Amino acid sequence: MSNKRLKIIRGISGSGKTTYVNKHYPEAFVCSADNYFEGLAKANNTSYAEEFKPWLVGKAHQHCWGSFIQAVVVMDEPLVVVDNTNTNKWECDNYGVLAELMGYEVEIVEIPFEADKAEVYHERNTHGVPLEVIQRMIEHYES
Repeated sequence: MSNKRLKIIRGISGSGKTTYVNKHYPEAFVCSADNYFEGLAKANNTSYAEEFKPWLVGKAHQHCWGSFIQAVVVMDEPLVVVDNTNTNKWECDNYGVLAELMGYEVEIVEIPFEADKAEVYHERNTHGVPLEVIQRMIEHYES
């Protein structure tokens, strides 16, 4: 059994992923596409909402992947968490494959949600994700 662990968090926006991570893994190295926009906001003394641009989501996920590689290949962090929506199972695949190659035990943690509560998740999410985007996440979520 490995002492290195990767937790891949899955769930729609507003379901409580980051709250779960902060509560259960406060000592973890956290990789998240949100970190990209939060970094821009901090650097520019603005807000996440001001920095978020849909056309930069790919770049944000590339940033997340780069920090993940840094954590598991270069830094050999004992506990790494990938905190993204990962609504499609394939979105977890590369993280899991690389982590296993580097000797990590991999666990996927799904944050439960209720399909008829899109409005609740819309109100709860801290990044201003539009209701229609959350509804699409719910409709296309792969359990």
